[in-house]
Amino acid sequence: MAHADFDIGTQRDTGAHPATGAGRFAAGPTLRVEVTPHREGLFDGAWWPHSHRATVELPRLVSGLAGHWGPVTRIGVDLETWGALPTRLIVDERLVRVDGYPVADDTALVTRDDHELFSLLVVPPEAPAEAAIAAMARALSPHNTATAETILYETGVRPPRRRG
Repeated sequence: MAHADFDIGTQRDTGAHPATGAGRFAAGPTLRVEVTPHREGLFDGAWWPHSHRATVELPRLVSGLAGHWGPVTRIGVDLETWGALPTRLIVDERLVRVDGYPVADDTALVTRDDHELFSLLVVPPEAPAEAAIAAMARALSPHNTATAETILYETGVRPPRRRG
């Protein structure tokens, strides 16, 4: 299975180094996508945004995906993660519709110009670098059937959510 890894924003600042006060930057991609025509697992990609600011992060994601999957026309994300969302964005001179779903499932659903649907694991911005990179790799492992919640728990990104 072939993957494309790339950073779709600025370097991730992980805080000041305790001894020097200098900024530390996490290594690793912020977007990892499947680029072969055969999709084997539950997810087509994994995304580790830099923040919870939808108006900043979603255009970066859409622009990054367009280079590998073609023009994106719609993206659906979890309202619990993002809060207020725009209903549409203009990215690279194209209209992209934005849908918010109240399901708290740590995924993004991306629709391409030809109406093909892709599913991305969304790793929380505050995730430790090592755990985030492990979660992204697990999401794209061949024949993965684990849910986003399971992947994020098993890689140490966060404890399981309590359902009401």
